[in-house]
Amino acid sequence: MKFYSLHKKVLIAFLALSLLPLAVLGFYAARNLSSVEQYLRKSASSALEAQATRSLVLSAQTVADTVSIFLRSVENDLNSFVLLDAEEAEYADFYNRHRGTVRVWDNGTEKFHDVPLYSELTFINPDGTERIRLTDGVPANELRNVSVPANTTYKTEDYFVRALELPDGEVYVSRVSGWFIHKKEVEKNGGDTWFRGVIRFARAVYDDNGSLKGVAVISLDHLHLMEFTRHISPDGKDSSRKASYESADYSFMFDDEGWIITHPKQWDIRGYNSDGTLTGTRGEYSAARLQAGDVPFNLFKTGFIHENYPAAASDVTEGKGGVVDVTNVGGSRKIMAYAPIRYASGAYSEHGVFGGVTIGAEISRFHMPAVRISDVIRGELDKFVSSMAIFVTVMAVMVLAVAYRLSWSITNPIERLNIAIKSVTKDGAVPNVDVSGGDEVAQLTRSFNDMARELEQRRVSLMESMQKLEASREAVIREQNFKTTVFENIETGILTLDKDNRITFINKPAMTILRLAKSAEGGLLEAALAHKPEVVEVIREFQSEGRTKRWSRYIDSEDGGRNMHLRIAGLPMVMEHADGNIITVEDLTERVGLRKQMARMDRFASMGRLSAGLAHEIRNPLTGISLMLDDLHDRLLKNDADRQLIQRSLKEIERLEGLVDGLLNFASAVPPKLRMANMADILSDTLFFVKKQCERQRITLETDVEPDLPMINIDPDKIKQAFLNLLTNALDAMKSGGGLRISAKKTENGIELIFSDTGVGISPADLPNIFEPFYTTKAEGTGLGLAITHNIVSEHGGKIEAESRQGTGSRFILFFPFEGNLK
Repeated sequence: MKFYSLHKKVLIAFLALSLLPLAVLGFYAARNLSSVEQYLRKSASSALEAQATRSLVLSAQTVADTVSIFLRSVENDLNSFVLLDAEEAEYADFYNRHRGTVRVWDNGTEKFHDVPLYSELTFINPDGTERIRLTDGVPANELRNVSVPANTTYKTEDYFVRALELPDGEVYVSRVSGWFIHKKEVEKNGGDTWFRGVIRFARAVYDDNGSLKGVAVISLDHLHLMEFTRHISPDGKDSSRKASYESADYSFMFDDEGWIITHPKQWDIRGYNSDGTLTGTRGEYSAARLQAGDVPFNLFKTGFIHENYPAAASDVTEGKGGVVDVTNVGGSRKIMAYAPIRYASGAYSEHGVFGGVTIGAEISRFHMPAVRISDVIRGELDKFVSSMAIFVTVMAVMVLAVAYRLSWSITNPIERLNIAIKSVTKDGAVPNVDVSGGDEVAQLTRSFNDMARELEQRRVSLMESMQKLEASREAVIREQNFKTTVFENIETGILTLDKDNRITFINKPAMTILRLAKSAEGGLLEAALAHKPEVVEVIREFQSEGRTKRWSRYIDSEDGGRNMHLRIAGLPMVMEHADGNIITVEDLTERVGLRKQMARMDRFASMGRLSAGLAHEIRNPLTGISLMLDDLHDRLLKNDADRQLIQRSLKEIERLEGLVDGLLNFASAVPPKLRMANMADILSDTLFFVKKQCERQRITLETDVEPDLPMINIDPDKIKQAFLNLLTNALDAMKSGGGLRISAKKTENGIELIFSDTGVGISPADLPNIFEPFYTTKAEGTGLGLAITHNIVSEHGGKIEAESRQGTGSRFILFFPFEGNLK
């Protein structure tokens, strides 16, 4: 098989690709020029019509969205209006401040008028009488009772009653209200006769106690609603002048019931008759009456004019827009785009739309741009035929002269470059290709030489960079793992705050101490710690003082009824491009508790030694006095008065002896007699002694003891004494009945018991002192019961805590560990 060189291939390709397409193109253009012309005209016409259609739909939707935003702004104005005092000066200021611009043509000149938005401002008392009403900015001389619809402006309005039916804060919005204008009235008075109406926005007003103060009403001037459709033209030109109904190039607006509310023909707008009835509700709805101006236009009822009017209205009530072909009452065919006005307050809540906006364009004018562009295409194609013949001839001559030289100049450097590339790919050598000239191929060759040299340099540099990058990556990972391990495993909580007081980092101890979730990162400190205002207050103190060195404070905090002792420390964050604080939190509750417990034990030891000595010194004389009084009592059996006095003395001596016994029990350091016992059995034996008393005092006794509690090394007698002390105090706190609940469960390290009652509770001032000896709030008590209970629990290596709220009851929590419970 014969192979051609690259030079010959390029030469043949140039000739074939240059001359052959020109010949084919000339033949094809001559044969198919007519069909191309028709295709282009059809395509251009379709594209222009599609673009015009999309433009109409987009314009309609834009106007609809603007009306929706405008209606919501009126609601916002009403919410501001209800905050005003019902005074003429306040309402007059509101009337003057809320204005809108209206464009009109006066003697051929466009003018802008600044017109108030609201033609009427009213505040109505709860009984329906108007307290104040401003009409066109002027206070009304006659105030009406609008709870009776017949007293309203249009005889049958019920906005007062409808506003009262809504929940507080919701707004009632009426339909367009105004006197109906007949076609004959417009023809008689001229084109300056305009429909004047309002849309009423009403809201009930309540005071801080929820009592009705009245109803506030602002009445939107219908003129501002007309302004949205008066200046819309389908060709994009200004249409401030009076719209031509016969041309079909106009826009109108209708409500969710299909009634037109803005239109160039004023008699097509629905209004009230003089007797307060709405037009269009009585008599036959026909084309003749519509043409005569006896009834307003309703899209749902005008299928006899064109079937697309009801279809468009139905789409709008379903929240959909579109475009249809229709014929108006005057017989003009037009394209009509429509879009829903989304709004769901007041009377428009059923469909969620206020109504719809339409923009119409006459069919003949709608297709005019497509006709014009078709004529332009025909002229351009005629020019193309003439220029094509000249172009083909010239190009054929030029190609024949240039093809040979051009093919050689391209293929020769490429061939040499190809040899050099093979050298690089084969053995990695970096050759230097000789080059001359300045064309693109020469530049490519020079670029190849530079690329080959740079490739080698970059290969070496890349290897070094990859080694350094890998080392840096490993160092970063090690440092990150180290920091994470340190911050997440230390006992101190750490938070970092930025300059806006947002939490940028929080470790696990901080989340545990402050009851925060990881999701708090990124949120404001005040919001995240809303449940701990005392912590926020301390941090603010640190920030307000602008400290530049380490700072700390000790505070008390409550967490689920448990008092916590926290140490809050802060220091400024010293980092480049960072401004904030580092806050540390330490839970010192257990440390403070141990310190208090050691102090209490020292105090108890000293008090015990003192109590033991006093008890022995007092007991012996009391015994002698008691014996002498007994003897004296026997001798004075016949003297009742002396005998009763001696009996009282003996009772007081018995009480003193009981106090002495209590002191001796408290002061004695008898070690517990430990043995393996079941806490549930001890609790059951203790409750046996108080069940009858609970029944007598109408106290409900409830137990929740976990089954199969493990055996524990304790002194059953002392534990029973501790339980009896707690139960006795609970019964004393519920003289008039209540509830007593005892629970016991196994924890990870021991057994937890909870004694809860619904008694009178302990005041916050007394709660810290209840375990102190001789501290009591009962006139007959010794103040040793809870102190002895505390000692018994401590002797077993356990702990006891008390929680109480005055008036709701108390709760005592006891914990006995499994191991090392003897002290």
